[in-house]
Amino acid sequence: MSTKKFTKIRRQLSWLCAVAVLCTAVLHILTAYPAIVHARGTGGIKGNNLPAGYVTERQMKLASLWAGTNETPLYNVMRKAGIGQKVTIAFIGGSITKGTMSQGTRDGSMNKKLTYVDYFTNWWYKTFPKADLRFINAGISATDSYLGVHRVQKDVLDKKPDLVVVEFAVNDKKTAYHKQAYENLIRKIMGSSSKPAVMLLFMAKLNGWSCQVQQAEIGRHYHLPMLSYGNVMKDMINQNIYTMEELSGDAIHPSALGYAVVGEILVRYLDRIADMALGQAAYNKEPNSYVTSKKYTSAKVLSCKDINIRKMGTFERSSKSQVFPNNLTSPSGNGDLTFTVTGKSIGLVFAQQINGRGGQFDVYVDGKKTVTIDADNSGGRHNKPGAVPCYSSNTKKTHTVRIVKNKKSKGNTLTIYAVLVSN
Repeated sequence: MSTKKFTKIRRQLSWLCAVAVLCTAVLHILTAYPAIVHARGTGGIKGNNLPAGYVTERQMKLASLWAGTNETPLYNVMRKAGIGQKVTIAFIGGSITKGTMSQGTRDGSMNKKLTYVDYFTNWWYKTFPKADLRFINAGISATDSYLGVHRVQKDVLDKKPDLVVVEFAVNDKKTAYHKQAYENLIRKIMGSSSKPAVMLLFMAKLNGWSCQVQQAEIGRHYHLPMLSYGNVMKDMINQNIYTMEELSGDAIHPSALGYAVVGEILVRYLDRIADMALGQAAYNKEPNSYVTSKKYTSAKVLSCKDINIRKMGTFERSSKSQVFPNNLTSPSGNGDLTFTVTGKSIGLVFAQQINGRGGQFDVYVDGKKTVTIDADNSGGRHNKPGAVPCYSSNTKKTHTVRIVKNKKSKGNTLTIYAVLVSN
């Protein structure tokens, strides 16, 4: 072998050795200092702003535990989108549906910060690019299904949706009247003129608190698709996949990471339905029987200009809310507002204030005290609407409502946003 050829081979061997040493060093560094990753190294927002890799197959089963679900109405919406027709999808819920996002400790590694509504709508745009898609976000912070059943007609159903996603598991309470309101909300949606498909989404606080159990009882009765972020969140924390601080920065609203988990649950479920050959099917009428009982079938929200005021007292016209216009505010004094309204059921929507000025006011219906409303939200994150039932009967009639400050009230102010009635 010539000296020149031997020198060339030795140089090549030296170069290969150097590369091997470098690769070994890099692997050592990567092992010692792992990069920030998603869901054990697999997650991320991949293409068309859709999340992937956060949720395992086992966790997807935890998200959808309920058997006997009728998924045909949802598939029919997909068929409609698939042939390029107009499809309207609505969301109704609280602040999570509206899109409130907390700051989680891992959010700095997220290349996208989107809400569950964003991920849901992005899936439809990606999957059905030729469809005429319309979306309605009827989320209002700090609101529950009791207010929801009164506002759903105007905010959602008048727009003739094909699909409605319902999210009230965090804001509802485990009370009989919330359970009744939730069921009547679901029936009102299913029975509306456009006969939309309905999906139920169960969110949860970090401590696990949720109305999922009582709402899932309603969902099972009507064979509705149901998905639980709460089940998956609890499993991720217990398995040390993510910490509480990574999934939420305020124990209530998801972080960007938390929303990506919700988003993946939703889009993977939608992918599964889209892949199933369910075929076209007629709308299935809801069962005649109720889990609770019939109520709120003609529920609506009346602004303060739509009620018959007999006495203003210390109240005055105001505009304190963008969501509920035409308010009545008593900045001080005894209140003593009197008005008449016709219906079987009556409720009030009012402002709960964080400035310490909100007072406690008694509500009288036809001369009888029915409830005390508390407008004080001191220590809360923000002002929010409160909604309470004040009266209920089986007979439609005109009632006289009087609102007067409680003698032991610590605050002086009350703003009435709206009156809720059902006939």
